[in-house]
Amino acid sequence: MFELDAELWAVFSTSKTAFTFVAVLGALWGSFGNVCIYRMPPSEEFPKGRSVVAPGSHCFACGADVRWYDNVPLLSFLWLRGACRDCKTSFSPRYLLVEGAAALLFVAAYYYVVAIAFTASTPGEQLLRFGVLAAFFWLLLIITFIDFDHQLILDKLTYPSIPIFYGLGLLLPNASPMAGLIGIAAGYGVVRLISDGYWLLTQREGMGYGDGKLLAIIGALLGWQAVLVSLFLGSLLGAVITISLHGFRLAFAGSKGERAAPDLGRVAVPFGPFLASAAIIYVFAESELRIALAPLW
Repeated sequence: MFELDAELWAVFSTSKTAFTFVAVLGALWGSFGNVCIYRMPPSEEFPKGRSVVAPGSHCFACGADVRWYDNVPLLSFLWLRGACRDCKTSFSPRYLLVEGAAALLFVAAYYYVVAIAFTASTPGEQLLRFGVLAAFFWLLLIITFIDFDHQLILDKLTYPSIPIFYGLGLLLPNASPMAGLIGIAAGYGVVRLISDGYWLLTQREGMGYGDGKLLAIIGALLGWQAVLVSLFLGSLLGAVITISLHGFRLAFAGSKGERAAPDLGRVAVPFGPFLASAAIIYVFAESELRIALAPLW
C-alpha cells in the first residue's frame, strides 16, 4: 500500500494540479502577510502595533469592511483596479507584489523539494521539507517589507521564530542539533561584534541588532554555514544595489543640470532584505555553495 501511495504521489506531486494548489496556498499566505506588514509595526497611534486578527480587512481610508468576494488574493486587486469599492481610494501595488511573491516562493520551494533536491525522499518527508521552507520564506518576506518601510526588524517576529525554526529543523531527516545552536550563536554574535565595533570606531550606528536576530533565525534552520554565506552575499547584494541606486541618482541629477553629491556614508539602507535574499539563494544553491566554499570550513 505504501509503495502504491508513493507511486501515486510521484505522479501527482509534479502535476499542474499540485503546482496550482501550491501557488494558491502561497497567494493566500501572501494576503495574510500583507496584513502583518501593515499592522505589526509600531505607530504613534499603536505603539505596540495592531492585532493581525481583529478587526477584519477594511479600507484604511473610509473604514468600510472588505467584502469576502473582494478579498481574493491577486484577482481582487485586478478586478477592483487597485481601489476601494466604496470610496475609490487607490491601494498600493505592494499588496499585489507581496501576494505574487509569496505564490512564487511557495512554488519555487515546492519544485525544489519534489523535483530537484529530494526526489528520493518519501512523500511525508517531501511535504515536511516543503512546509518548513514555505514558512521560512514567508517569514523572510514579511521581515523584508517591514524593514523596507520602517528600517526595523521586529522582536515579536524574531524572538519566537528562533526557537520555532530550530525545532522545525530538528524534525528534518539527518538534522544536527549542534548545527542549529551554533548557527544561532554565530548569527547574533557576528552582528553584535560588527555593530559594537562600528559604534566604538565611528560613534554611529551601523548594523542593527535586528539583523543579528534575523541571522540567528537563518542559522537556527540552516546552520552556521548559511549565516556566513548570507552575511557575505547579503553584503555583496547590498553594495551592488546601493551603489547602482546612487549612480542612477547622480546620472539623473546630471541630466537635470544639477550637482547632487549624496553623502554615501550617511545614507541609511535596511540590511534585512539583503540578508533575507541571500538566505533564499543559499537554500536553492546550498550544495554548490558548500562545494565552492569548502576550503573556508
